[in-house]
Parts: sequence; structure tokens; C-alpha cells
Amino acid sequence: MPLSREDIEEIRRILGREPTREELAMFEAQWSEHCSYRSSRRLLKLLPEEGSRTRVLVGRGRDAPAIELFPGVAIVFKIESHNHPSAVDPYNGAATGIGGIVRDVLTLGAKPIALLDMLYLGDPRNPHANWIARGVVKGISDYGNRIGVPTVAGDTWFDPAFNKQPLVNVACVGIVDTKTLASVLRGPREGDLVLIAGNPTGRDGLLGSSFASKPLEDSDSDIAAVQVGDPLMEKLLIDAVTEIARRGLAKLIKDLGGGGLTTAISEVAADHNLGVELHLDALHTRQELTPLEILVSESQERMLLVVDESSLPEVEKILRRYEVPYSIIGRFDGSGRIRAFFKGRLVADVPARELAKPRTLYREARPPIEALKGIAPPPPVREPEDLAKAALKVLSSPNIASKRWIYEQYDHEVGIRTVLKPGYGDAAVLRLLDGSGRGLAVKGDANPRYTSLNPFSGAANSVAECFRNLVATGAQPLAIVDEINAGNPEKPHHYWFFDQMVKGVAWMASELDLPVVGGKVSFYNEDASGRQVKPTATIVGVGRIDNVERALPACFSQPRNLIAIVGVTYPELGGSEYLYAVHGIEAGEVPRPRPASELRAASLVLDLASRGAIASAHDIGSGGLATAILEACVCSGLGASVDLDMVPSRGIERLDQLLFSETQARYIIEVPREALPTLERLARERGARVAVIGEVRDSGEVELRSGGKRIASIGLEEAREAYESSLPRALEW
Repeated sequence: MPLSREDIEEIRRILGREPTREELAMFEAQWSEHCSYRSSRRLLKLLPEEGSRTRVLVGRGRDAPAIELFPGVAIVFKIESHNHPSAVDPYNGAATGIGGIVRDVLTLGAKPIALLDMLYLGDPRNPHANWIARGVVKGISDYGNRIGVPTVAGDTWFDPAFNKQPLVNVACVGIVDTKTLASVLRGPREGDLVLIAGNPTGRDGLLGSSFASKPLEDSDSDIAAVQVGDPLMEKLLIDAVTEIARRGLAKLIKDLGGGGLTTAISEVAADHNLGVELHLDALHTRQELTPLEILVSESQERMLLVVDESSLPEVEKILRRYEVPYSIIGRFDGSGRIRAFFKGRLVADVPARELAKPRTLYREARPPIEALKGIAPPPPVREPEDLAKAALKVLSSPNIASKRWIYEQYDHEVGIRTVLKPGYGDAAVLRLLDGSGRGLAVKGDANPRYTSLNPFSGAANSVAECFRNLVATGAQPLAIVDEINAGNPEKPHHYWFFDQMVKGVAWMASELDLPVVGGKVSFYNEDASGRQVKPTATIVGVGRIDNVERALPACFSQPRNLIAIVGVTYPELGGSEYLYAVHGIEAGEVPRPRPASELRAASLVLDLASRGAIASAHDIGSGGLATAILEACVCSGLGASVDLDMVPSRGIERLDQLLFSETQARYIIEVPREALPTLERLARERGARVAVIGEVRDSGEVELRSGGKRIASIGLEEAREAYESSLPRALEW
């Protein structure tokens, strides 16, 4: 967002004079929505920062948060968006999103061990959306594979609303010992040096943060704001920076991402009540640059290290060994001001705190007329005569169908940590490699349709979905980060969606005892007509697993095992994939969030998993019960027989409601017959509703029964064809 007239007047008051061109560029970069959260900061305070079962080591406000996974072991994880850059240059936009999120995790000395991609793309049959989708996936694949960090999980959604403006949300998970973490949290003192390591600075990405903080207009003129990635340098940075951190040689590490040098240095100085003197001409550059360009360039693969003079020789030795270019460009002082010189000339002199922390903007939130679609019942529809055909149509919907065409382009096993691979579990499970058998689960989730119809309930359900996906692997959920994607905050009808999504996340996270330890906000996601794309709350969660060998897959495993459902089904078809895929309707009240039911169901599943009493577990989400069963069968190659009369339900009047309702707080679990008494006893103790509804069979078909007769039979080969073939065909042009 360019500086407003009011902003410029405020800058004049802060400085007591007319600002220089360099100072104006610094304020434009740092006061952008992307860097300063001016329009969102007030609402983000509603998000819970602590949880009773989670020890938060580094909370919100740093480049990345950290939580304790096990004593002495911390997990660092962060989510980021690269929406505007990916709309203009899909390949580089997505690739540099990966690079930036990896460097955020590096700032706490953590070794990156996993990537996630949450992609909300246009209709794959639309040529432009198809071009964006293929470029985004290729950019993520090339960058992640080349730096040796596996992409292990994510979420993908297709909708015409994203044809021109996709949402490209990426996340990274890293691991670090708490001693190393403590060493990079010491912070600077007067006299400490400012060292910039990594790629030479160039003109790519100039004022990229300002570009991301305004509506997308002319792609051709905006392409200069998109950075260009260098994964080979990123790999060298990963190795060098983790060694420097492990040896305790850096007192603070920061990524030069959005806002470039201006944002990095102003935030460090302001957070520690210090000033800094910079000599911009000392910085290694790719070409001859003006001081303004140096201050706001967002060239990739660059990091700021705070080093005291006694540690400098060892730091330099490590950087030279890894062939990472570096420059010493300044020194911290007690002035509280950022004073930047270029060839001996003072080009900027601004107070660090006023630059880094602009005043909060109060925005008006007003619901639009279309919000009524999310509180009214959907139009009546006829129950399909052929339920098997309807189930296959839902299964083949781009939002449900296999994403194998994406994840097979990624190396998801490099580093030998991956236990549950993409396509085999509701979340990815990774081992620690310390010989203990311990590990973690990680997953990302969103439902743009839900949040467009009812942003509060839709965002709450996204938190619950992520929670269930972690639980379904046998992991205890510990914390989440969120990425809230919305339209123009200056428009009250757009800002209302943001307001409601934040409140929905805050409520459900509090109810589930999940701290929101970090996140990101992305505004100005609009099409050329000024209409916002579907507002989307993306959630990434991590959980703890004491024994990864007992992690639960989502695939059925053994014929004659029982199939049970945890939870009660209600007639909740509003906003469902069934209504959209089969009837072409996108309306209605979305499923009611049920946190108390979520906690009861999760407690039961986790207890059963810890006792080895279930063989697999799968959350019931988009597509409902029919989709969950078909996915578990296709994944395993085993069939199933299900008696729908045994499904616990309330208010159900038709079989399509039972099969395709997206009621929350439900799981399909596979139970060995000898474990049935344990299941029944634990369900009674926890007050959870559970029922055995069928069995796994080596039959080659999924049989659905009701009223004592077969109502549908779906062959596994037919289901596999529907599940795995629709998207690859749509993406061939």
C-alpha cells in the first residue's frame, strides 16, 4: 500500500522536516500491510498465545515461533503467503515463497526438515489458471528438491474465484535443541556488528512488500517486484547458518525478506531499544545500486547476523568455508536511530521505533449482502437415484481427488524422516532421528467455500479440521499457526470477512487449547474488478508422537477388521462438496463447529491409538462419510461393507444427507475384532458416541447397505479411476 497523504504528514512530524527519498522508501516498505500489520494488529491480539499442554518458547513477533516438542527439543514452524508474486510469475513467486519460509525457520538456528504447500488455485480447465497451477507446483518442486528439504503435506483447492489471483501459502518446520535456540535469542548490544550474508543485493523485488499490499493491477508492470530465487545459495546458507547457530556465534539472526534491509534492521533495533549506523556502500551487490535501492531491495537468499567482535573471525571462517558471500555494514549503538550512510553521505536518519512500529489503523467491518447465503438453508435438491454415481462424482471432484500429480513432483523422503508419506495419512509424520522413536505430525488445512459463506464458522472449522488430521495419526496436537487471506482492508465488506475469520480461529483455538504461536496476514487478494477472491483461513498445526512406529495411516489395513465411526452425523449439507459437485450449488449454512465433541472424539482416538487398539484412522471432512470410506479403500486396495442404518445420526431424513453431510468432530476408525471390548469401554468412559458400521473386506468393492438391502456397490477400480485420474487430465494442455 503506497503511503497516503496522512502517512506523509505523520512522517514529517516524526522527523521534524521533509523526508529524503530514501527515508520515504523506508517508510513505504515498513509501513506496508505486509510488514507492519497496521490493519490487522488489533484483531490478532484476540488469538490465544499459550496452551496448557504446550510450552511456547518463542511466541508471536519473531520471524518464526518455537515450541517445546520434547525436553531439550524444540520445533520451529512458520507459515507465509506469496499470493501476488505467484499471480504475476507463478514459478518464481512460489519458489521464493519456499525460500523465504525456510530462512524464517533458520533465524532460530533450526534445521529445516519439512515443507508444506497450501494451494488455492483456479479452475484447472481455465487456460490461465492452469498455467498458474503448473508454474506454482513446478516452482515449489524445483526449489524444495534442490535445497534438500522434503515437501511432506499440504492442502489443495480449486475454484474459479482463484483463476487470476491464487493463494499460495507455504510453511516450513525445523528442529533445534533448546541450547542453540537460547544462543540466538540473546539479542544485540551496543557495539555489536551487523553482518549480511548470502546473495549479492540486486534490483529484483524492489518494494515487493508494497506490491503485496495493494490490489493486483497490471501483471506486466508488476513483474519487477517479484524476486528470483537461488536454491543453491539457499542450501549453502542453511548449512552455514545452522553451524554458526549451533556454535553460539550469532546473538541474533534475521531474514532479509519483505521490506529488505529496512525492515530487518529497524525491527531488530526497535525490539532491543538500540540504534544502528549503516554504511550501505560496504554491502556486496550484484550491480551498481543507489542507496534507496539497497535499503528496500528484496533480493532473496540474504540474512542478517548480529555478531560481536570476538566471534567475528570464527563466523567469517565458516562463511568462507561454505563460500557464502558476506559484508559487515554497520554497528549497533545506543542512539535509537537508524542512520544510513552512502559513500560518506548521510542519506537517512530515522527513529527506529517509529519506523518499525507504525500506529494501528482502525478499519470498519460491515457484512455484505452475499453473507446471507451462509446463514440461509440451501435450495432444496432431489436425492440422486444413483447414489454410487453421486459418490464417484464427489470423489472425482478436484477438491477431493488425489493430489498425486502434485506430490509426486516433490521429494518427500529426502532426509529419511518421513514415516507417513503423502496420500497415506491425514497428516505427515516425521521421526526425530535421535534413536528414540519419537516424532511429530504436521498438517495444513483450509476450506475457502466455508469461509466465503460463513467466515467465523468456516475458520473455526479449519482449525478443527487441522486438529482432527493430527489426531488421526495418533499425534497430540500442540500448536497452530494461521494465514488469513482476505481482500482490501479499506473496504468494510472485505474487512468483515477478515474480522470474522480471526475471531473464528481465536474461539476454536481457545476451545481446543491450541495456542496460535505465529502466522501471517495477506490482504488485497482481489480480481481486476475489485471483487475479493474467496477469503481463506489457512491453518498449519503440529503434534507430538511418542512412537512413530505406531503412527496411524488413513488406509484400511486388514480384511475382517471392523469399521467404526466416532461422532454423530447431522443433516449438514450447506457448503458441502456434494452440493457443489453434484448439484452445482454453493450456498447454505456450513457445518456447525463443535469443540466439545472434537475434544471427546480426539481423547478417545488418541487413547485407542496409544493402546494399539486401532489399525487406521481417517477424519471425516469434505465429501462426508462416503468419501472417507472410499478414500480409505482406494488407498489400501481393500473393499468394505457398510451398514448405513448403524451410523449414529440426528435429524437425518435421506441417505444423501447421511452419506455426504460434512458434520464436524467425526472419524472413521479401523478396529481389530479383539479390540472391540476396549473400544466400547473407552467410549463409555469418555462419553463419546461410537458405532461399528461395517467391516473391511478383500472383495474389490465398497458395498453400502440400508434397510437390509444393498443400495450401492462401487468397484475399487472404478473408484480408483475417479479418484486418481480426473486432475491429471484437467491439467494437460
